[in-house]
Amino acid sequence: MHLSQAYTLLGDTRAAYQAQDDALALTSSPSVMTRALIAMDTAACLRVDGDPGAAAEMAAAVYDRLPPAYRSGLAHSRAQLLHRHLEGAPRRLLGDALA
Repeated sequence: MHLSQAYTLLGDTRAAYQAQDDALALTSSPSVMTRALIAMDTAACLRVDGDPGAAAEMAAAVYDRLPPAYRSGLAHSRAQLLHRHLEGAPRRLLGDALA
């Protein structure tokens, strides 16, 4: 999971996607937070790869599905970081989810 975030922040989406797949394969229990953070990394990668609409849709859906107690900390900060890099309709969509 941490490799996914590192590669995502570096903009190396190919390595990030691989790290995300590896992290999901290694997660033996359905950890809500782990899977949410990996999905936020995937959304950030989609933005880097040129699909801001899909990035916003994925991040908003992940954030909306989180229990309220999980909508702070890392999940919130990763969603906010993505939000800052979006424009137009994708930015509004994710902003609405974060509000």
